[in-house]
Amino acid sequence: MGKGKPQLFFILGRPRSGTTLLRTLLDAHPQVKVPPEYPVVLQLYKKYGRIRQWDETTLEEFKKDFRSPLSSKNWNYNFLRIDERQLNVDLKSLLPNTTFEEVFKCFYLNYTSVIPGKEVITHIGDKNPIFATHAFRLHKIFPNAKFIFIFRDYRDNFLSVKRFRFEAPVLALQAYRWKYVARLAYQFSKKFPLQTFIAKYEDLTREPEKILTQICNFLGIPYDGRMLDYSAYSSKYSEFVDLELLNQFHSGLQSPIQTSSSGKWIKEMKEEEIKTADQVVGRYAERIGYLRANKKFHPITWIKTTPWQLYGFVLYQMMSMAEFLPASLRHSFSMALPKLTNTYHKWFKKQK
Repeated sequence: MGKGKPQLFFILGRPRSGTTLLRTLLDAHPQVKVPPEYPVVLQLYKKYGRIRQWDETTLEEFKKDFRSPLSSKNWNYNFLRIDERQLNVDLKSLLPNTTFEEVFKCFYLNYTSVIPGKEVITHIGDKNPIFATHAFRLHKIFPNAKFIFIFRDYRDNFLSVKRFRFEAPVLALQAYRWKYVARLAYQFSKKFPLQTFIAKYEDLTREPEKILTQICNFLGIPYDGRMLDYSAYSSKYSEFVDLELLNQFHSGLQSPIQTSSSGKWIKEMKEEEIKTADQVVGRYAERIGYLRANKKFHPITWIKTTPWQLYGFVLYQMMSMAEFLPASLRHSFSMALPKLTNTYHKWFKKQK
């Protein structure tokens, strides 16, 4: 497999919005590699971003930090199945004059995909929903990168998120988080239109060939029908993701693309819940391409949802500032968030 300087792109979006499906589809392209979630690039940049003269000692420290345990069991270095021998060869070939971006991409370039038939890799993707609120910072670090935002109807997104324990099952809070990312993506697309592609999960599942062709054109690679054959390798996905985690979070990868999970909110959400979600998300529903069932302003709904929206805003600001904390404090902060979410779930369970 040839080694060059592949183009970097990011897949961003809210959890349970189709980021994993899109990652899997693009990873099935013979010229593309998109490893499983492993959100380390921002914390690594803090320490190594300004280094221009690299040596073997620095590379060893970088490798050690790259492999350091993260706060979620979903983020495991072993899931990347990196070819360590080739990685060392490639890293040494970069010395001494290289950049943080080239060192970082070297790891992803040596990720071992379960999809066979890889050719010369021209594009490397980083798929981490946790970075959805950091698009502007990522662009500053990687000014030539491209950004794919994928959204799912905010009402269906809430129904999916509340089934799991990684975020609080609060409708107003989840709707605000969706709006926060939608607003950021909208602003980002206005500032960097040639580097931004906004996709909808519903379109991807309904017309996968059409949307993938558009994404491939955006990235500058030819469309390849083999991307739609990803489910043929479903038995191998457990090699880089724990089987229990795969079945719990991404069971859909074991079958061809389906549209059955779209539009569930119409039957499963109460009228008051729909009204709440519509009001919190506001005009950003239409800006991303969704229609609100309720556009009228409701003062009582505003009063009820404002505390959660303020809480969501403060939480996002704290998460952004945490990226600049020392590694030990940042790790402590990241470990506290899952505990906070578990508290939410226990509280809501008692209310029922």
